[in-house]
Parts: sequence; C-alpha cells; structure tokens
Amino acid sequence: MSKKSLIFSIVFVLCVSLIPMFSLPSRSVQAEEQVTNKNFLVYYRAWRDVEMKGVNTSLPDENWISMSDIPYGINIVNVFSYVPPGQEELAKPFFDKLKTEYGPELHARGVKLIRGFDYSKLLTVPHAGSFPTEKEFDDYAKALLDELMIPWGLDGLDIDMETYPSPADVKISDGVIKALSKYIGPKANNGTLFLYDTNAETMAPFENVSDSFDMLAYQQYGSGTDRTEMSSNAYAPYIAKDKFLPGLTFPEEQDRNRWYDTKLPYEESNMYQLAKYVRENDLSGMFLYAFDRDGKTYNEPDISSVSPSNLLWTKTAILEVNGYSVESAKELAKHHLQRIQYSKGIASAKVAELENLIDKASNLYEVNVAILGANFETAISPSYDPILEKVLTSIDLTSAFAAIDEANFILSKVENNTANVNALKTAKNELTNLIGGKKYTEAEVSEAVANLASRIAAVPQPVTAIYQDTNGEKLADNAQLTGKFGESYDFAQKDIPDYTLQEVNGKSSGTFSETAQEVVYIYAKAAPAPVPTVDNGQAVKVVEAAAAVKSPEKVGELPETGDESSNKWLILVGLLAILTSVIILYRKKEKA
Repeated sequence: MSKKSLIFSIVFVLCVSLIPMFSLPSRSVQAEEQVTNKNFLVYYRAWRDVEMKGVNTSLPDENWISMSDIPYGINIVNVFSYVPPGQEELAKPFFDKLKTEYGPELHARGVKLIRGFDYSKLLTVPHAGSFPTEKEFDDYAKALLDELMIPWGLDGLDIDMETYPSPADVKISDGVIKALSKYIGPKANNGTLFLYDTNAETMAPFENVSDSFDMLAYQQYGSGTDRTEMSSNAYAPYIAKDKFLPGLTFPEEQDRNRWYDTKLPYEESNMYQLAKYVRENDLSGMFLYAFDRDGKTYNEPDISSVSPSNLLWTKTAILEVNGYSVESAKELAKHHLQRIQYSKGIASAKVAELENLIDKASNLYEVNVAILGANFETAISPSYDPILEKVLTSIDLTSAFAAIDEANFILSKVENNTANVNALKTAKNELTNLIGGKKYTEAEVSEAVANLASRIAAVPQPVTAIYQDTNGEKLADNAQLTGKFGESYDFAQKDIPDYTLQEVNGKSSGTFSETAQEVVYIYAKAAPAPVPTVDNGQAVKVVEAAAAVKSPEKVGELPETGDESSNKWLILVGLLAILTSVIILYRKKEKA
C-alpha cells in the first residue's frame, strides 16, 4: 500500500469515528444548584401554642401548634407573646416549657430565640430629672433584659416600630437602644441578636442607632417586590442590604386586613416573588408573620376559627429563598415517601401514583403539594419537612427496607401466632414507626434493624429427623436442619446396617416455618440373607459340565476365534486389498 493510500485510510477511519458524536442529540447543560443559608425568621404567636389555653383569644378552638413544629431552615424565632393583664397564670405553662423544653430543643438545632416588644416600651424610662441620665438608661436596659429575655434563656430582642415618634421620643429611644447595644447585638459581640422591625420608611428613630442592630425586618404585607426594592434602597444609607429582611404575612384569624400574600398561582404570588427577589439580590433573608395560619384564607370558616396547618407555603418559601432546585425537591419528596409508606400503609400503586405526580411538578410548590397536600386535610404526610428530610437522606435505609420487606413476607405466610411471630410484629412496627416518624438518628436505625433481624432469624424453627425401629427404639442420633423462613429443606434417607426403611411419618422435604417439624424414619430388622449349600460337590460338577458343552453354530454367524481355515481366508482378502490400492495410486501418479 502506498503512503498516500495509508494516510487516506487513517483520515477516513477517524472521520467515521466522529460521526456518532455529531449524530447524538445534544444535552442541555443545567446550572448547578446554588444553595444558600439565608436568614429565615418567623413570628411565633405564643398565645396559639398548645400550652396556652384561653389567652388573648375569644375563640373556643383548641390550639394545635407547638414550638417543636417549627420547620427546619428557620434560624430565628420571635417569641411574640402578648398576654392581657389578668391572664398571666394561664400563660405560665407556655413560658415554663419555653425555658425547659422549647428553648433547649431549638437551640440544639442552631435556632436563635428573640423576644419582640413595642417601641412605646422604650419611652417609659424611670428618671428623676427632666431627661434620663446614662445610668438611668443603663439600669432600664438591664431591667428590659431581665423582664423579656434572660429568665427564659433567650438570645435577643426585637423592637416593633409602627408609629411616628416625636423628636423628644426619639432622643429617649436612642438612649435606651444605645444602652441595650452594650449587652445584645453586633456591638456586644456575644452571639446575641438585636433586631428592629417596621412597616414604613420613618428614619428618625432608626438613623442614629442603626449600627446597634443586626438586621432590619421590614413588613411589606400585601406588597410585591417593587416595594422591597424601594424600601431597601431607602434604608441603604443606614444599614447594608445584606442586613435587610423583608417579610409577608398569612391571614390572621378575625383580622380585617386583607393581604393575599399567598394567592395562587404560585409563581404569581407575593411569597414566590419575594423569596426569589431576596435570593437574587442577596438580601439578608425573609420573615413570615403568623406562620401557624399558613394556608388559611380570608373566607369562612378559616377567618373565624383555628385549625391545623401543613405549613406548605412556609416550607416552600424556605426552599425557594435558599435556591433549592425543583429536582432536589423531588428527590427529597420521594425519599420521604419511601420511608413513610410502611408506617402509613401506603400501597405500592399509590406510591407509584404519588411519585408520578412528583415527577410532573414544575415548581417547588407543586412538588411539596404532592406530599403535604393543598391543605392539612388532604396531606399524605402533613409534617413533611424538606430541610429536615435533607438531613435524613444521609442515613442509609437500605437495610431497614430489606428487613421490613422480609418481615412482611414472613407475616403474610405464617399460620400460627407464636411468641416469636408476635415479637416479630412488635420489632417490625418499632422500625417502621421510627423511619416513618419526623426524625431519627443513624444509631437508632441500626439498633432497630438489628432487633428486627434477630426477630426474623428466630421465627423459622428447625426440622428434626428421628431414626427408630418398629418398637420406637432409637437407632441413630437425630439429625436437624435449620434455615430461613420459606426456604426448602430435604432429608436424604439414611442407611442403617441390618435394617430396612419401613415407614416415614412426616415430611422429608418441605419448607421451614414458624413451627418445629419432625420426620420420623421407622426401620424394620432385615431378614438374614440365604447361604448357598454344597451337597458332596454335585452342584459344582453340574456347573463344570455345563461349561464344557459347546453351543451349536448358528447360520450366518462368524467363525469362532481360533478357526485356522477362517484365518487364512482373511489374510488372503487383506493382501488383495493392499495390492489393488497400490496399483490405483501408481496409475494416478503416471497421469499426473
């Protein structure tokens, strides 16, 4: 082959090899998910906690929420707790639990707890002269901390400003705020928080003390992102935008205001638009007021009653503001569905239906609706928490699912309710309830799986082979087989010298079950074998005589070996065959 031909061939082969690259459909490259950790604040209306009964309400409905229900992803909780005079004893159970249970639980999750109070409280500084002294300001600041924060182990305070103070009032509030800033907030630098929240652009009570605050929470209820932009720009000279925290509200019961921050369709709602704006413009985060009213409407019976919520909008906003992708949300929803299906008894067909609904979702709200439902009543799992679910995905449940499936198989086949079967049911329920609950640890799962595995192993009972004679006497040691429930066993027949098998009671082959099984092999004594007798050698002589008699030849049979005339004939035929072959070969050679 010439050099030109060789080069041409190589180029041709390379070109052909590239054809599949151009013929395959192109794949769109998706931007990698950029998850952030934005601040997310909720105002927790303490008078609606389950521990408060009949406080600050005229409604007869039972409270349903507790601080343990606060979704993951929320990192600041404002304990908003107005208690009318005379109802302090009714409120006490809540504040006791706040100190002993709620606070420690939320702190363990990294949540900061702050207490809100009205701006007017800053103006009641006790003072002897015409204007408070620095010491009087400091004493009052300490008194506020003792009244609102310290006894319950809280992490800061939040001033609620919704009025238009006079210049004289501003001078007093400035003094109290500066005194407080020595103990809480960025100036104190001790891990506490100091917030200022308002619903207007009234700068006077804020501008002189803006550096005392960690964040400014801005109430833009019922408003779109145009207002977010306007207000953040207005406060920009006094506080950076990454400390600006805008917020929305849910319909508060018996309220005459109409905000509609969660009006569908989702992507046109104020909730979605604000979360997206905060994320894209790098604001501090966002907040929600009255989140226990999540999903409620301004219509009856919602507006005049208290009822449970699935917290759908709150949980979705947490994902949205932090940049979770729809695909991530789908994986979290499916993980939750897989682990709760056992405890909630969700059939396989229903699981497939819900997974299909999740796959079809085009936004975060639609993904969450598949599990949380459009409201509490229609939820498959109203406590589903996507951010918590993300934590739980790090715990491998493969062995748990396998153990539960094996236990279900056994329980579907057993016919007797033995002690081991009951123990299996208990262990299975413990594991399904654990992984189907709100949260669990890897150690808890491992322990529950090990317990169930031991209960599974204890259910199948052995099969014993017994070997005895017709009188019930033991002839050999018992043999025993063990195995998994439903596995096959097969006993081979055992040979016992001087005995023959007469009868088998029980099944020599079958499957292991929850009850012990026996196979009894019954043997009979074998009869002695007959001994041949010789009568004076006559029997031997008869045999010898018979062997000496030659059978007559049959027509057509070959001569017997040793016949001399036959051997000569065979030799002659062989020589003729060899000679003929040599002649034929010689003639072929001459022609060639």
